[in-house]
Amino acid sequence: CYARNEIYARRGYIFGSQELQNYFGSKSWYFGTVPTGSFSSSVFNIYERANVELLKRYEYAISPNGYQLY
Repeated sequence: CYARNEIYARRGYIFGSQELQNYFGSKSWYFGTVPTGSFSSSVFNIYERANVELLKRYEYAISPNGYQLY
């Protein structure tokens, strides 16, 4: 979950989850600038898209409901 969301974080995504916002907010490189409703995955390059899908499949293979954020 964190690895997958790091791809979003590096593109400035502002997380709706307090857990992810706290985690990425503690990183010196993170600057959340794009609200959830304004974010488009079209900013991802081919490698980022492939990695998001790979990490999501792996996350859901471990847990059918994915990682449960608090």
